[in-house]
Amino acid sequence: MKKSLLFLSLLILLIGCNDAIVKKPKKLIDKDDMANIIYDISILEAMRARNPSPTEHGITRDYIYKKYRIDSLQFAQNNEYYASDIQEYKKIYDKVNARVEEEKKAADSLAKKTAPSNNVTPAAPNTDLPQVQ
Repeated sequence: MKKSLLFLSLLILLIGCNDAIVKKPKKLIDKDDMANIIYDISILEAMRARNPSPTEHGITRDYIYKKYRIDSLQFAQNNEYYASDIQEYKKIYDKVNARVEEEKKAADSLAKKTAPSNNVTPAAPNTDLPQVQ
């Protein structure tokens, strides 16, 4: 009796697990395109973190969806599909992180080139003011 109950429990568990698999979307977004979309959304969210007004730059998620010719539902379904395979999802996010790092290095390099040189000599202390000791 215990063996049959155990077997039945395992069988129900296995059948239940098969239903949890996320089905492939009808309009599957390529992994590289998905990485590009996630990158663009990440940049948009970073811009919003600095300035909460999303329309100031005229860029919203709708713009990103139009750029890639998708809609929010298609993105959500594909995101869920890729997230169901954690290894593939990690590869996508590794691409996004690598691209962010490349852009950060390029921006840092550009900032160093355009920064004014700091060859200004410090002004002599003003002796007319009381000095703190």
